[in-house]
Parts: sequence; structure tokens; C-alpha cells
Amino acid sequence: MNVLTGADVVLLNLDRNQQAFEKTVSQLSSGLRINSAADDPSGNAIATNLTSKVGGLQQAVNNVQNGINALNVANGALVTVQNILVRINNLLVEANSDINSTEDLQDIQTEINSLLTEINTIGEKTNFNGLNLLDGAFDASTGTNATFNQVSSPYGGTTNVVNQTGAGTPGPLVYNAAVPPSGYFQTSLMVFTVIGYSANAVDPDSGTPVGPGVYIQFDAYSSGGASFGVAPQYQDISAVPVDAGPITTTYSAPSGGANELLAFTLANLTAADVGASIAFQSTQAVAAGSGHQLTINDGGDEGQIVGMSLPTINTNALSLSAISVELPQTVVTPLGAGGPQQAAGTASSNNLVASYSQLLVGQALTTITTNEAQIGAQIIAMNDDTSDDNTAIVNLQSSVSDITDLNVGQATTQYTQEQILTSVGTEVLSQIQSNGKIMTALLIQALIA
Repeated sequence: MNVLTGADVVLLNLDRNQQAFEKTVSQLSSGLRINSAADDPSGNAIATNLTSKVGGLQQAVNNVQNGINALNVANGALVTVQNILVRINNLLVEANSDINSTEDLQDIQTEINSLLTEINTIGEKTNFNGLNLLDGAFDASTGTNATFNQVSSPYGGTTNVVNQTGAGTPGPLVYNAAVPPSGYFQTSLMVFTVIGYSANAVDPDSGTPVGPGVYIQFDAYSSGGASFGVAPQYQDISAVPVDAGPITTTYSAPSGGANELLAFTLANLTAADVGASIAFQSTQAVAAGSGHQLTINDGGDEGQIVGMSLPTINTNALSLSAISVELPQTVVTPLGAGGPQQAAGTASSNNLVASYSQLLVGQALTTITTNEAQIGAQIIAMNDDTSDDNTAIVNLQSSVSDITDLNVGQATTQYTQEQILTSVGTEVLSQIQSNGKIMTALLIQALIA
């Protein structure tokens, strides 16, 4: 073999071994198989994308935790409102008694008004990171339909009469209530009570004698505003002949005409039905929330968001603005005629208004507990998101590790091999250089001789 050619081969192999040795040393010192794109271009690209996804998921976990914290703040405010409503309910129970003086009722109403103000304050000022949570900005609720339901009569008594149909069949005192146009379906309580019997009954509205008849008292209390009148309580008494069969009667707001409220069918009545009382509550439809969902990126990628809807909390939204325990001013209006209002003075009992107020507070408590349940469900869902994200992070990090991490045992073996080959190559090159010097000296001596 030509000496120079042999040296070139040794130098080429030594250079390759030194490069491999340097790469192995770099991998062993970093613990990574890929330290730059030159080590594995496709592997480096995949690992970079996966690492970016891990970073996004880790930030998503932080986002979700902040969202949970915001929900916890909102839920804490709802718990406070719930406690306030419990206190108001206790005050209403205290007030719903005729042994209270006018001054007592005024004092109770003062505390109730203060508590209602606090509910509005909570709704306005519950805040997380500068965002008002319960003022309606994040209320994306779908709204509710108007309702009409039978409720307990504040006057007690049975709700059934002896002969509802006129054919010997017992049944409800009032039935077949016609739902009015939605525009006039106000929040109100309506109570029908058979208060007396007379062999020579005279209808108070028209002055018409009806012969043997019973007197029906219709009471109403509304928090619905002007379409059911401006005074809180209405009372109308009419005379109905006994054994006259079912009678359908329309009850109207004082302005009459377009403000017609409901048509009811009164059962066939007799003297034995005195004391029967039945009550109904209507509620207005609640419009869908005008706010938008509070959105959070919970998946790390664009478009992976979760929305949170938070309720609107104030006394209007909870239908509590008109609750009262004070003796109401009554208004008498002709039954179904829509005639002029006639002030009838102050009622002798606050039973109706206090009972209705207690009913509204009970419904508000149901609304709050439903809102708490919805927030709790959202917290559970977001905790599940966190769990999913953390699971994905672990799996993606494992994938990155499989691509980039060094097999230390294999690399150590390779390091030893490359170290030996580099040492051998260096020694061989040294020997070639030494042999070349010897041959050169011999040739010079031969030429001299």
C-alpha cells in the first residue's frame, strides 16, 4: 500500500470517528439525542410541535383554574344572597301575624328593605380581576316561559267544593283558568274565597238581588306594575246564586279592556262551600340573558374554549322589588267590568301581602339554589377539563421524551467504541508518520552512497 494513500485513509476515518465522538460527548453531556435540527430534522420538528402543544395545555390548565376561581367567587356571593333570603323569610314569618302593630311592621319592612339593598349591592360589586360577575354581563341564560300554578291560599281552608260540576261531583273551587296574552301576564297572586251565604244575597257590584247565594271574595296582589294597577292589593266581592252550575267569569285590571287578565270558571256552589279558598300565582316570562358567556381557552389550541354563564342578581331579576309586610291600601273594582277604582282604605290585615311576599322569597331561594347548582356543575366540568389537560400533558411529554431523550447505555457503549477508534487512529497515523521518516532517511543515505 502506498504510504500516502494509507495515511489519507487513516485521516478520513479519524476525522469521522472524532466527529461521531464529539456528537456522542454532546449527547451524553445534555442527556438528549437531539440537540439541534442537524441531529434529526424530522424528529426535531415533531418534538418542537409536541413541546408547543404541552406549553399550550399547561397555560390552559392555568386558564381553567382562574375560571374555577371566578366561579367560586360568584358562588360565594350567591351563598351570601341565599343567607339574606333566609333572613328575609324569617322576617316575613314574623310579620305575618295580626298581633304586630303598625310600628312593628314598619320596623320589619325597614330591615327587609335594607337586606334587599344589600342583594343589589352584591349583584353590582361581585368582582374577579376587574370583571363584574353578577351584573348580567355574563348572563347567557335562555330565559323561562310564563307560568300559572295553584299555590297555597293565605286564608287556608279547603280548595275543593261539595259539587263542582252540578252533577254531584266534588272538585276545585276554581278551574279552567284561561292564560291571557303574554304582554299582560304579570307576576301576581290571585285568591278566591267563599266568605258567606245569604238567602237573599245581593251582588255588591251591580246591586242585583240573586236570591239564595254565596259571596265570593277575589283578592289580588301584584308585583307586575301598571298593567295590574298601581295599588298592591285588589279586593272584589260578588254574589253568585247557589246551585247555578259552573259560571265562567273574567277578572280584569282596573283599566279594563285590553288589560284583561284571566278568565276563571267558578264551580257550582252551595251554602256548604263557605270557607273554601283557592289561590293561583302567575309569573311573567323571563327574557333570555342579554350578556355573553365568559369564555376560557381550556384546550391550548385556537377555538378550544369553554363558556361560563353567570346569573343576573338583583331584586328585579328575583321578583323581590315589591315585597312588603305593611298593611296595604285596598282597591275595590267591579268584577270583570273594568270600572273606576275606588279607594277602600287600609286593609285590616297584612296576611295577603306577607303571604305573597313569602311565596316570592321562596321562589327566589329556588332560583338562587338552581344558580348555585349550575355554577357547581360548571366547576365540575372545568375540573374534568383540568384532569384531561394534565393527562394529555403527561402523554405528550412522554412522546417528546421518546423522540429527544438519549439512550444513555447505548450512547456510553458508543462513546467507548468511538474513543478507542479515535485513539487507535491517532496511534496508526503516528506510526505511519514515524515509518515515513525512517524510509526517507534510508533513501537519503542510499543516494549519498
